[in-house]
Amino acid sequence: MIVLDGYSVDVSKLELEDIIDKSVLQLFLDNFALGFNCAAVSVGRNGEEFTNPSYYRPFCANFIHTSAVGDARCASCHREFGKKSAASKRPYIGACHAGLIDFSAPILVEGELIGTILGGQILTNPIDESKVRQVAEEIHTSADGLVEAAGKIDIVPQQTIEAAAEVLYIVANALAQTGYNRIKADLLSAELANSFIQISSTVEELAASAQSITGNQSSLVNEIHTVGDNLKSIVSALRDVSKIADQIRMIGLNATIEAARLGQTGKTIAVVAEEIRKLADTTKSTVASIDSIKEAIEKSVNSTVHSANDTLNSTSEQAAAMEELSAAVQSSSSLAELLKDMSQKH
Repeated sequence: MIVLDGYSVDVSKLELEDIIDKSVLQLFLDNFALGFNCAAVSVGRNGEEFTNPSYYRPFCANFIHTSAVGDARCASCHREFGKKSAASKRPYIGACHAGLIDFSAPILVEGELIGTILGGQILTNPIDESKVRQVAEEIHTSADGLVEAAGKIDIVPQQTIEAAAEVLYIVANALAQTGYNRIKADLLSAELANSFIQISSTVEELAASAQSITGNQSSLVNEIHTVGDNLKSIVSALRDVSKIADQIRMIGLNATIEAARLGQTGKTIAVVAEEIRKLADTTKSTVASIDSIKEAIEKSVNSTVHSANDTLNSTSEQAAAMEELSAAVQSSSSLAELLKDMSQKH
């Protein structure tokens, strides 16, 4: 059973069926047993058969396993061989209760024993007939039949047995690791897809924010340009006021001349003329001051417009970059989803 701890697999709960295709392992063991002239079977972590027995010899299939005592002894041997190979994390070779040579190869994932492959039912030397008859008596089966079946057991060199055990170990663990990696790939694909979905959402928000900033910055630039246009209108009006002040001063000057010509009669006119000249001078001075302020404002506006344009260009580039990033993230998210779907189909 696949039990998750976040995005990690709890290997203590894994079973052979979770990581190995049963039909593939069955096909391999059938061909392995045929090629090495031996029997083979795979069992789960509790000793239960995972695949069907491959080429069990008549000695075992027709006599040992048909006896309740013999079958129980075989099960005990299987467990013992499994424990020894699991402890060493390597194949184990030894003699079974009936005197045949068996071997076991542990199936390990992250150091955890998931199952065991058992092979054997072979001999390195002819078996002692007296030993066979003793076994037959102990398990309550035909002694002559068991002796005859023992004579058909293949004699295999020790080196070949060791090679067979090593092949079982390598292939079985390669299949197990491949299956385990597939599960981890599925989990990583799911995690990747979820992460990209979250990133995509965040990037879309940032892109929208960048677009909003660009729009606001553009509006600010337009407003600054409007201020500049209004400032130009003020400048034009100041020029008109300056011209009017010049005209008023001229009128005052003419009035002074006229008052001087009239003598005593023109004294009142002279006073008025003086006030007119003062007004003109004051107006002229005020216009000059305003013109100086205008120049400072105009300089500030031009600087602000320049900075605003730079900022607008920068925010526009950022907005474009965010849109490209958003598109790239969405594409990656789609690929992650595709990877997840593909891994689930295999």
